[in-house]
Amino acid sequence: MSETKKAAAFGEILWDILPDKKCLGGAPFNCGAHLNRLGFKTTMISALGDDELGREALALVKKEHVSARFINTLSGVSTGFTNVVLENGKPSYEFNSPCAWDYIALTPQLKKEFLNSHWDVFCFGSLAQRSEASRETLYSLLREINAGIKYFDINLRKKFYSKQIIEQSLKYTDILKMNDEELPVISNLLGITGSVPDIAGNLTEKYKLRGIIITAGKDGTTAYFNNQEYKVLPGDVPIVDTVGAGDSFSAAFLASYISGHSVADALEAGSTLADFVVSHSGALPEYDSQIRARLLPFTAL
Repeated sequence: MSETKKAAAFGEILWDILPDKKCLGGAPFNCGAHLNRLGFKTTMISALGDDELGREALALVKKEHVSARFINTLSGVSTGFTNVVLENGKPSYEFNSPCAWDYIALTPQLKKEFLNSHWDVFCFGSLAQRSEASRETLYSLLREINAGIKYFDINLRKKFYSKQIIEQSLKYTDILKMNDEELPVISNLLGITGSVPDIAGNLTEKYKLRGIIITAGKDGTTAYFNNQEYKVLPGDVPIVDTVGAGDSFSAAFLASYISGHSVADALEAGSTLADFVVSHSGALPEYDSQIRARLLPFTAL
Protein backbone atom coordinates (compact mmCIF):
# COMPACT_ATOMS: atom_id res chain seq x y z
CA MET A 1 0.00 0.00 0.00
CA SER A 2 1.25 3.48 -0.76
CA GLU A 3 -0.10 4.82 2.53
CA THR A 4 -1.36 3.28 5.72
CA LYS A 5 -5.05 2.47 5.52
CA LYS A 6 -7.32 3.02 8.51
CA ALA A 7 -9.87 0.59 9.89
CA ALA A 8 -12.39 1.00 12.69
CA ALA A 9 -14.32 -1.83 14.33
CA PHE A 10 -17.37 -1.34 16.56
CA GLY A 11 -18.71 -3.84 19.06
CA GLU A 12 -17.87 -6.53 21.53
CA ILE A 13 -14.50 -7.29 23.05
CA LEU A 14 -14.91 -10.44 25.10
CA TRP A 15 -13.09 -13.45 26.41
CA ASP A 16 -13.73 -16.79 24.74
CA ILE A 17 -13.57 -19.26 27.61
CA LEU A 18 -12.48 -22.53 26.00
CA PRO A 19 -12.28 -25.91 27.77
CA ASP A 20 -8.53 -25.58 28.30
CA LYS A 21 -7.84 -21.82 28.21
CA LYS A 22 -9.28 -18.37 27.61
CA CYS A 23 -8.63 -16.24 24.50
CA LEU A 24 -9.49 -12.62 23.83
CA GLY A 25 -12.05 -12.30 21.07
CA GLY A 26 -15.32 -10.83 19.88
CA ALA A 27 -15.92 -10.73 16.13
CA PRO A 28 -15.26 -7.00 15.62
CA PHE A 29 -12.07 -7.13 17.67
CA ASN A 30 -10.85 -10.27 15.91
CA CYS A 31 -11.41 -8.69 12.51
CA GLY A 32 -9.79 -5.42 13.58
CA ALA A 33 -6.76 -7.15 15.08
CA HIS A 34 -6.19 -9.18 11.92
CA LEU A 35 -6.57 -6.02 9.81
CA ASN A 36 -3.93 -4.38 11.97
CA ARG A 37 -1.58 -7.31 11.39
CA LEU A 38 -2.25 -6.94 7.66
CA GLY A 39 -0.99 -3.38 7.53
CA PHE A 40 -3.97 -1.29 8.58
CA LYS A 41 -4.03 1.17 11.46
CA THR A 42 -6.98 -0.16 13.45
CA THR A 43 -9.14 1.55 16.07
CA MET A 44 -11.64 -0.27 18.27
CA ILE A 45 -14.87 1.26 19.63
CA SER A 46 -16.00 -0.79 22.61
CA ALA A 47 -16.23 -1.00 26.41
CA LEU A 48 -14.57 -3.11 29.08
CA GLY A 49 -15.26 -3.55 32.78
CA ASP A 50 -13.01 -2.13 35.48
CA ASP A 51 -12.02 -5.64 36.53
CA GLU A 52 -9.21 -8.15 36.09
CA LEU A 53 -10.59 -9.47 32.78
CA GLY A 54 -10.91 -5.91 31.53
CA ARG A 55 -7.34 -5.04 32.44
CA GLU A 56 -6.05 -8.22 30.80
CA ALA A 57 -8.13 -7.45 27.70
CA LEU A 58 -6.87 -3.89 27.42
CA ALA A 59 -3.27 -5.09 27.68
CA LEU A 60 -3.83 -7.56 24.83
CA VAL A 61 -5.60 -4.94 22.68
CA LYS A 62 -2.50 -2.78 23.04
CA LYS A 63 -0.23 -5.78 22.39
CA GLU A 64 -2.01 -6.19 19.05
CA HIS A 65 -1.27 -2.48 18.42
CA VAL A 66 -5.00 -1.76 18.09
CA SER A 67 -5.88 1.75 19.27
CA ALA A 68 -7.87 1.79 22.51
CA ARG A 69 -8.70 5.51 22.33
CA PHE A 70 -12.41 4.79 21.89
CA ILE A 71 -12.62 1.95 24.43
CA ASN A 72 -14.34 2.93 27.68
CA THR A 73 -13.53 1.31 31.02
CA LEU A 74 -16.71 1.08 33.09
CA SER A 75 -17.09 0.51 36.82
CA GLY A 76 -19.93 -1.58 38.20
CA VAL A 77 -20.26 -3.78 35.12
CA SER A 78 -18.23 -6.84 34.16
CA THR A 79 -16.11 -7.38 31.09
CA GLY A 80 -17.75 -9.54 28.47
CA PHE A 81 -17.04 -13.25 28.22
CA THR A 82 -18.55 -16.28 26.58
CA ASN A 83 -18.26 -19.93 27.48
CA VAL A 84 -17.34 -21.72 24.25
CA VAL A 85 -18.38 -25.34 23.91
CA LEU A 86 -16.70 -27.18 21.03
CA GLU A 87 -18.43 -30.11 19.32
CA ASN A 88 -16.31 -31.63 16.55
CA GLY A 89 -14.35 -28.38 16.44
CA LYS A 90 -17.49 -26.28 15.94
CA PRO A 91 -18.20 -23.69 18.67
CA SER A 92 -21.40 -22.74 20.47
CA TYR A 93 -21.53 -19.72 22.78
CA GLU A 94 -23.02 -18.76 26.15
CA PHE A 95 -22.67 -15.00 26.83
CA ASN A 96 -22.75 -13.11 30.12
CA SER A 97 -25.42 -10.41 30.11
CA PRO A 98 -25.43 -7.54 30.71
CA CYS A 99 -21.75 -6.71 30.37
CA ALA A 100 -19.53 -3.76 29.46
CA TRP A 101 -20.03 -3.91 25.68
CA ASP A 102 -23.76 -3.44 26.23
CA TYR A 103 -22.91 0.15 27.25
CA ILE A 104 -20.67 1.40 24.43
CA ALA A 105 -20.76 5.20 24.33
CA LEU A 106 -18.61 8.12 23.18
CA THR A 107 -18.33 11.56 24.73
CA PRO A 108 -19.31 14.40 22.37
CA GLN A 109 -15.62 15.27 21.97
CA LEU A 110 -14.58 11.70 21.09
CA LYS A 111 -17.55 11.27 18.76
CA LYS A 112 -16.56 14.45 16.91
CA GLU A 113 -12.96 13.25 16.68
CA PHE A 114 -14.08 9.89 15.30
CA LEU A 115 -16.44 11.41 12.72
CA ASN A 116 -13.82 13.92 11.59
CA SER A 117 -11.54 11.06 10.54
CA HIS A 118 -11.69 9.13 7.28
CA TRP A 119 -11.86 5.33 7.64
CA ASP A 120 -11.08 3.02 4.75
CA VAL A 121 -13.30 0.40 6.36
CA PHE A 122 -15.74 0.37 9.27
CA CYS A 123 -16.66 -3.10 10.58
CA PHE A 124 -19.72 -3.83 12.70
CA GLY A 125 -22.08 -6.70 13.52
CA SER A 126 -25.40 -7.51 15.12
CA LEU A 127 -24.40 -8.93 18.52
CA ALA A 128 -23.38 -5.60 20.08
CA GLN A 129 -26.78 -4.26 19.02
CA ARG A 130 -28.56 -6.44 21.58
CA SER A 131 -28.61 -3.42 23.92
CA GLU A 132 -30.27 -0.11 23.12
CA ALA A 133 -27.32 1.91 24.44
CA SER A 134 -24.70 0.34 22.15
CA ARG A 135 -27.16 0.19 19.24
CA GLU A 136 -27.87 3.91 19.42
CA THR A 137 -24.17 4.74 19.63
CA LEU A 138 -23.55 2.62 16.53
CA TYR A 139 -26.34 4.24 14.50
CA SER A 140 -25.23 7.72 15.51
CA LEU A 141 -21.83 6.90 13.96
CA LEU A 142 -23.21 5.16 10.87
CA ARG A 143 -25.41 8.14 10.04
CA GLU A 144 -22.41 10.47 9.70
CA ILE A 145 -19.31 8.32 9.26
CA ASN A 146 -16.79 9.06 6.53
CA ALA A 147 -15.93 5.50 5.48
CA GLY A 148 -14.92 3.92 2.20
CA ILE A 149 -16.57 0.60 3.03
CA LYS A 150 -19.08 -0.18 5.78
CA TYR A 151 -18.77 -3.91 6.38
CA PHE A 152 -21.62 -5.68 8.19
CA ASP A 153 -20.88 -9.19 9.48
CA ILE A 154 -24.30 -10.28 10.69
CA ASN A 155 -22.92 -12.78 13.25
CA LEU A 156 -26.26 -13.99 14.69
CA ARG A 157 -26.01 -15.27 18.26
CA LYS A 158 -28.89 -16.75 20.29
CA LYS A 159 -31.85 -14.36 20.04
CA PHE A 160 -29.72 -11.19 20.13
CA TYR A 161 -31.14 -9.82 16.89
CA SER A 162 -34.41 -8.73 15.29
CA LYS A 163 -35.79 -7.84 11.89
CA GLN A 164 -35.54 -4.16 12.82
CA ILE A 165 -31.87 -4.46 13.76
CA ILE A 166 -30.98 -6.29 10.54
CA GLU A 167 -32.94 -3.91 8.31
CA GLN A 168 -31.57 -0.80 9.99
CA SER A 169 -28.01 -2.10 9.70
CA LEU A 170 -28.43 -2.99 6.03
CA LYS A 171 -29.43 0.60 5.26
CA TYR A 172 -25.84 1.62 6.02
CA THR A 173 -24.06 -1.45 4.62
CA ASP A 174 -21.74 -1.64 1.61
CA ILE A 175 -20.55 -5.24 1.97
CA LEU A 176 -22.62 -7.84 3.81
CA LYS A 177 -21.16 -11.06 5.23
CA MET A 178 -23.01 -14.00 6.72
CA ASN A 179 -22.61 -17.77 6.93
CA ASP A 180 -24.72 -20.48 5.33
CA GLU A 181 -26.65 -21.08 8.57
CA GLU A 182 -27.52 -17.39 8.91
CA LEU A 183 -28.67 -17.06 5.29
CA PRO A 184 -32.07 -18.82 5.69
CA VAL A 185 -32.69 -17.00 8.98
CA ILE A 186 -32.09 -13.63 7.32
CA SER A 187 -34.05 -14.49 4.18
CA ASN A 188 -37.05 -15.59 6.28
CA LEU A 189 -36.75 -12.57 8.54
CA LEU A 190 -36.75 -10.17 5.58
CA GLY A 191 -39.25 -12.13 3.47
CA ILE A 192 -36.79 -12.68 0.62
CA THR A 193 -37.01 -16.20 -0.81
CA GLY A 194 -35.64 -18.19 -3.73
CA SER A 195 -32.26 -19.67 -4.60
CA VAL A 196 -29.10 -18.34 -2.96
CA PRO A 197 -28.19 -16.24 -6.04
CA ASP A 198 -31.75 -14.87 -6.12
CA ILE A 199 -31.62 -13.94 -2.44
CA ALA A 200 -28.22 -12.31 -2.92
CA GLY A 201 -29.47 -10.39 -5.94
CA ASN A 202 -32.59 -9.18 -4.15
CA LEU A 203 -30.64 -8.11 -1.05
CA THR A 204 -28.08 -6.30 -3.21
CA GLU A 205 -30.76 -4.43 -5.11
CA LYS A 206 -32.99 -3.62 -2.15
CA TYR A 207 -30.22 -2.29 0.09
CA LYS A 208 -27.89 -1.00 -2.66
CA LEU A 209 -25.04 -3.25 -1.56
CA ARG A 210 -21.65 -3.43 -3.24
CA GLY A 211 -21.43 -7.14 -2.53
CA ILE A 212 -22.39 -10.13 -0.38
CA ILE A 213 -20.13 -12.83 1.08
CA ILE A 214 -21.52 -16.17 2.29
CA THR A 215 -19.15 -18.52 4.15
CA ALA A 216 -19.94 -22.23 4.40
CA GLY A 217 -17.03 -23.88 6.22
CA LYS A 218 -15.64 -26.87 4.33
CA ASP A 219 -18.01 -26.11 1.44
CA GLY A 220 -16.16 -22.88 0.78
CA THR A 221 -17.15 -19.26 0.44
CA THR A 222 -19.31 -17.66 -2.25
CA ALA A 223 -19.41 -13.96 -3.05
CA TYR A 224 -21.78 -11.93 -5.20
CA PHE A 225 -20.34 -8.70 -6.61
CA ASN A 226 -21.26 -6.82 -9.79
CA ASN A 227 -23.89 -9.41 -10.77
CA GLN A 228 -21.23 -12.12 -10.75
CA GLU A 229 -20.77 -15.17 -8.55
CA TYR A 230 -17.32 -16.05 -7.18
CA LYS A 231 -16.34 -19.09 -5.14
CA VAL A 232 -13.29 -20.31 -3.24
CA LEU A 233 -12.81 -23.66 -1.49
CA PRO A 234 -10.78 -24.13 1.71
CA GLY A 235 -7.43 -25.86 1.71
CA ASP A 236 -6.88 -29.34 3.08
CA VAL A 237 -5.76 -28.37 6.58
CA PRO A 238 -6.24 -30.04 9.98
CA ILE A 239 -9.01 -28.30 11.93
CA VAL A 240 -8.20 -27.53 15.55
CA ASP A 241 -11.16 -25.19 16.09
CA THR A 242 -13.14 -22.72 13.99
CA VAL A 243 -13.31 -19.91 16.57
CA GLY A 244 -12.74 -16.62 14.73
CA ALA A 245 -12.31 -18.21 11.30
CA GLY A 246 -14.92 -15.97 9.68
CA ASP A 247 -13.38 -12.86 11.26
CA SER A 248 -9.95 -13.68 9.86
CA PHE A 249 -11.54 -14.30 6.46
CA SER A 250 -13.18 -10.87 6.61
CA ALA A 251 -9.92 -9.14 7.48
CA ALA A 252 -7.84 -10.71 4.71
CA PHE A 253 -10.63 -10.23 2.16
CA LEU A 254 -10.92 -6.55 3.07
CA ALA A 255 -7.16 -6.01 3.12
CA SER A 256 -6.92 -7.45 -0.38
CA TYR A 257 -10.04 -5.81 -1.80
CA ILE A 258 -9.22 -2.36 -0.43
CA SER A 259 -5.69 -2.73 -1.82
CA GLY A 260 -7.27 -2.87 -5.28
CA HIS A 261 -7.19 -6.61 -5.90
CA SER A 262 -10.04 -8.45 -7.64
CA VAL A 263 -12.89 -10.09 -5.74
CA ALA A 264 -11.44 -13.48 -6.71
CA ASP A 265 -8.02 -12.59 -5.28
CA ALA A 266 -9.62 -11.14 -2.14
CA LEU A 267 -11.55 -14.39 -1.62
CA GLU A 268 -8.31 -16.34 -2.01
CA ALA A 269 -6.64 -14.13 0.60
CA GLY A 270 -9.56 -14.58 3.00
CA SER A 271 -9.61 -18.33 2.56
CA THR A 272 -5.83 -18.58 3.03
CA LEU A 273 -5.90 -16.77 6.37
CA ALA A 274 -9.00 -18.67 7.55
CA ASP A 275 -7.23 -21.96 6.76
CA PHE A 276 -4.35 -20.83 8.95
CA VAL A 277 -6.63 -19.81 11.83
CA VAL A 278 -8.71 -23.02 11.89
CA SER A 279 -5.53 -25.09 12.00
CA HIS A 280 -4.51 -23.34 15.24
CA SER A 281 -6.27 -22.82 18.58
CA GLY A 282 -8.07 -19.53 19.16
CA ALA A 283 -9.08 -16.61 16.95
CA LEU A 284 -5.72 -14.78 16.88
CA PRO A 285 -2.85 -17.26 16.58
CA GLU A 286 0.55 -15.68 16.02
CA TYR A 287 1.40 -15.39 12.33
CA ASP A 288 4.40 -17.35 11.13
CA SER A 289 6.63 -16.53 8.17
CA GLN A 290 4.79 -19.00 5.95
CA ILE A 291 1.35 -17.38 6.30
CA ARG A 292 2.87 -13.94 5.83
CA ALA A 293 4.54 -15.07 2.62
CA ARG A 294 1.33 -16.67 1.31
CA LEU A 295 -0.72 -13.53 1.98
CA LEU A 296 1.83 -11.08 0.66
CA PRO A 297 0.71 -11.12 -3.01
CA PHE A 298 -2.90 -10.38 -2.04
CA THR A 299 -2.83 -7.97 0.89
CA ALA A 300 -1.23 -5.00 2.57
CA LEU A 301 1.50 -7.02 4.29
